[in-house]
Amino acid sequence: MRATQVIHTAAAELRASSRAFTSKNLYHAALRVSPSLRGRLPYDAFRRAHLGSRPAADAIPGLLPPPATGVARGRVPDEWKAYFPAAILLVDRREIVDLFAASGILVQGRIAIVCIDGSPEPVVAWLRAGIRRGYRAPVGYLHDAATAFYPFLCEPLATLVEHARAGLVYRDLGLLPGSSIDDPLGLARPALCATTELEELPPCSLVAYAARELLGMLSPDPMLAPTRGDTP
Repeated sequence: MRATQVIHTAAAELRASSRAFTSKNLYHAALRVSPSLRGRLPYDAFRRAHLGSRPAADAIPGLLPPPATGVARGRVPDEWKAYFPAAILLVDRREIVDLFAASGILVQGRIAIVCIDGSPEPVVAWLRAGIRRGYRAPVGYLHDAATAFYPFLCEPLATLVEHARAGLVYRDLGLLPGSSIDDPLGLARPALCATTELEELPPCSLVAYAARELLGMLSPDPMLAPTRGDTP
């Protein structure tokens, strides 16, 4: 199978379950389509050879563009100030922020996602302001096995630690060397048993994993509890 055909087949498989995907998602999907490439085609070579100079007419639907250099400045919409997210997800790369934003989980699950590099800056500022006003939300830190980083110095987690004290709810959602991640949708089985990079998982499986873990940290809402059948 030619490289172009492999890429388009891999992209079609990703689009079948995901609105968008990163170049690394596409790379790992291509390795699943053509296992003979594994060990012979590093990611950097794949990106340069097959994605770097791709003409607009041959654009791959769903492929997210690389994040813009520098931290974007701006302001959040005024309506954001009327609420605070149910949970906060801290990630180790900006590409993962874009992936979650494209998935729609930010709106559906009321999850705010920021990167350890301080981006998106307006979202970080919004979260810090809300924390200082007394709002609280559990925080999960999603990273792969290559990222060894102490996240408690990052915003908005640093502000939450300062103000929440003993009330901080935090969970490390990262991958340890040699560990496996439970794919709740089963899309990575049996090809992936042990995962070392987040984007080895299909995007929808990664989003589902993080959302399930984060939302599981929330306190149950008594208004949503089932009613007893013997109520008069």
